[in-house]
Amino acid sequence: MPDSRIWELLARKYNNEISEEELSELGRLLQQPGDAHHLNELLADLHAIPLKKITSGADEAKSKDALRLLLSTDSAPVENKIIMVTGEAKRKKRYALWVATSLVIMVSAWFMLNNSRPTAPLTVPLNEVVTNGGSKSTVHLPDGSSVILNTGSKLSYNKDFGAGTREIYLSGEAFFDIAKNEKMPLVVHAGDVDILVKGTIFNVKAYTEDSTVETSLIQGVIEVFSKNDRERKIMLRPNEKIIIGKTSAVSSSEETKHIVQPPKEAVFFLGKIKPNPVDSSISEIAWIQNKLAFYKEPFSSLAQKMERWYNVSIQFNDERLKKFTFTGSFEKEDITEALNALREIAAFEYTIENRKVIIGKAKSR
Repeated sequence: MPDSRIWELLARKYNNEISEEELSELGRLLQQPGDAHHLNELLADLHAIPLKKITSGADEAKSKDALRLLLSTDSAPVENKIIMVTGEAKRKKRYALWVATSLVIMVSAWFMLNNSRPTAPLTVPLNEVVTNGGSKSTVHLPDGSSVILNTGSKLSYNKDFGAGTREIYLSGEAFFDIAKNEKMPLVVHAGDVDILVKGTIFNVKAYTEDSTVETSLIQGVIEVFSKNDRERKIMLRPNEKIIIGKTSAVSSSEETKHIVQPPKEAVFFLGKIKPNPVDSSISEIAWIQNKLAFYKEPFSSLAQKMERWYNVSIQFNDERLKKFTFTGSFEKEDITEALNALREIAAFEYTIENRKVIIGKAKSR
């Protein structure tokens, strides 16, 4: 087996510098009979190890210790970060030592080289799906997973998705129905938040202009953590949601509980998903049924949803109006009918001109 070429290609793959032709070459090498078969299995197991930038000798020593511990036992994961190698222990451990040692050397050497030169742009070819204002799109992934993309959103994934990794990059909102694969967990990168998935149904809202990322779990189990605090991971169970923001501006309600404020001002809120009392819809995922549902929603955040839903811009002339809260849903109503319905609950005036809505305080009579 041409060992040097395999490690050269692996280094390029892990550093996001590999071309489509090189990916095909790596696949052919790993499918060769004999030792390559065991190496291929080990790479799938070891792929769950996060590659963290090594900036000091202490970092490198810590990585080596963690990998050494990986090879010394077949029991539980190390700090929930390393998936242990199983099956054909003697034979596989010999290759695990080879893989682990080479990974440490490969990552350390790459970071030393790249610390001395400008960062190269991402060269891995990506598939992208973009939805414009007022439109939605359904994406069928190669592994059997499906994603419904909300308006004003972008979804990106590698063209070799499912061959060695399952990673998705989201800007906007999407509803995920992920095919189960215990050996190859899927990771959703949404702004400053990463979501680890093995097979489940959930919704993620991560618009660039919003100050928060919201994840709502419908079925299965997911693990959520902020890139600013990767050591703190939160496991979600069905009918739970988490809101992660950079400031304390995250709105809260009776169903949302502030649980922790980790470093760098990341704020975590954990809450329950509950049916809307108006029509029993689930507000967090009603959009996939072409319905805009809201429950005890401040006017400020409801206005953001209405902007995307109706493809308009909304401006408040009175900041106090943003604190009004509403519960209800819109389905076939246009923007004028929706605003008139809200006016039945809270007193305000509005004007619409060229898709721009200006909301002001109601005049006294």
